[in-house]
Amino acid sequence: MPYATPAQLIESTQEYLIAQLTGQEETPDEAIIERALDNASAEIDGYIGSRYNLPLPSTPEVLKNFCIDIAIYRMMSLRPKGDIEDARQRYEDAIRFLKDLIRGEVSLGLPEASAGDVSVTGIAYRPGSSIMKGIDY
Repeated sequence: MPYATPAQLIESTQEYLIAQLTGQEETPDEAIIERALDNASAEIDGYIGSRYNLPLPSTPEVLKNFCIDIAIYRMMSLRPKGDIEDARQRYEDAIRFLKDLIRGEVSLGLPEASAGDVSVTGIAYRPGSSIMKGIDY
């Protein structure tokens, strides 16, 4: 389940800008926005799933905002390079927060999962580990 809705994403900035990101002139394409939000939510789950039971019982405001930022960044990444700097910074800030979250440096204010309770969907990130260790090329 996405952490933000298309309406929340559209309300987060000027509607015509979101329309342009979705390839439209005036009205945003909600199907494209839904896909971007689904992908952003999966990316977030990949980080927080190692610490919290998924799906979360409620959506913290910070995750809604980061979901929107990541979705906008992903949509902007399809545009010419000059348009992406602000979106890139917001994306990097969101990822930095998620990494701090899994290290226990920040909290969502939700109960944490015990070791056997964690159910992860998506990509999991574990700092300092590699599945490629010991492989010679």
